[in-house]
Amino acid sequence: MSTPAAPSLRTYIPNYDLMNYGGIPTVYHCHHFNLFLDQTIDDALGPDEGTKLRFIAAREASHHFIRALVTRAGALTPAERLEVAQRTFAGMGHGRLQVSGDRAGGTATGEFLHYGFSWAEKYGQKVRRRKPADAFAAGYAAAALEVAQSLERETMSAEETTCIATRAPQCTFTLKPGPQAKAVVPVREPDVRARVKPTFASATGEDTISAIAKGLRDFTAPVAGDERGLVQAFGVYVTLHLAGYYNRISYDALAHVVANKPALVPMLEDLLRESGHVCVFNTFGGILASPEWEAMVGKHSGDPQAIILGNLAIARALGFGHWTLAEYQPNERVVLRAPATYESVYYLTRHGASDRPSEYFFQGAALAIAQLAHRIDWRQKPSLTQDFYNSLFKGGTLPWKVEQTSCTACGHEYSEVVATRVG
Repeated sequence: MSTPAAPSLRTYIPNYDLMNYGGIPTVYHCHHFNLFLDQTIDDALGPDEGTKLRFIAAREASHHFIRALVTRAGALTPAERLEVAQRTFAGMGHGRLQVSGDRAGGTATGEFLHYGFSWAEKYGQKVRRRKPADAFAAGYAAAALEVAQSLERETMSAEETTCIATRAPQCTFTLKPGPQAKAVVPVREPDVRARVKPTFASATGEDTISAIAKGLRDFTAPVAGDERGLVQAFGVYVTLHLAGYYNRISYDALAHVVANKPALVPMLEDLLRESGHVCVFNTFGGILASPEWEAMVGKHSGDPQAIILGNLAIARALGFGHWTLAEYQPNERVVLRAPATYESVYYLTRHGASDRPSEYFFQGAALAIAQLAHRIDWRQKPSLTQDFYNSLFKGGTLPWKVEQTSCTACGHEYSEVVATRVG
């Protein structure tokens, strides 16, 4: 793996464990989560409207991000600005993207693009895909050209015309000016800092969590895309990703379903929670099962609480927030608490106060953490296959349930999720 051009651009808000890159909220997520969430949006809205929303969300988040980067880099010419955007895209694990054009539009080509490449690798031998997979890269390319040409945001459109996920030899995009979309309130680091609740440090296992989280941050600091522009680690393809992209597609899709298909809201909420299962099982599980974990933390003891504390450390290192263990009753009850999550600060900035708890990723992750702690013997070095995932989270009533009892987006002092044994 190579060294990123400017690792100092990755920062964490002290005591909140919320990550920013160049002043823009970011998190680490793997390809299993990325593909699952994109598919959830397409299932909720249909493939055409889902792709449109994913492109718009990517373009919006990427424009703020790229503009911040080129400003910090002092990049003045279009060529310099495109170089910054392209180099950063690859360094974050999204593949190789080449953008060219002017104010009248242009083209882009992609190699090893994270979404298309990982989709082809995971599903390509089993499923024939008809629609391109790289809406995020399309939005990023459009935003890169907007910034390079000093255009207003939300003015450049992009269409992926060929995609390796549909068995084309490469990914290509056509860029052209389009109708200017409605500009929305940006979410940057100052917006996040303005909306966090007072933090707290009094919780179970804080010394252990903090030490592991620091070790993981130090380990990941020099990691960047390889010669393909991909980060392959812990058995997954990892991306440093824009939190605004995840949040906008999730909450905008939910708003659409609430307005147009209210009977389907519970189903969509369940799928958004399941994204937390997918992330914790694949990314957190991959880290727990890795030789790097054993070298850093030691061999697994078989103690479920140790697994819970380890998972909370991983969450902090990945930029999800200051997740703490507020209460633990072995094999009965797990209570997680946070003064802010990457979901809650976005929701407050973009939508204002919520009338009900809405941190679906946090909810699903808590449920998965409880199950990984109590249903897996990590001393046996389990293989984290799809069949194993299905045995834990599919096929009948789960032995654990989750409930969010408070949410900072609702005005509460902290966000809290409770996982309880039911069977």
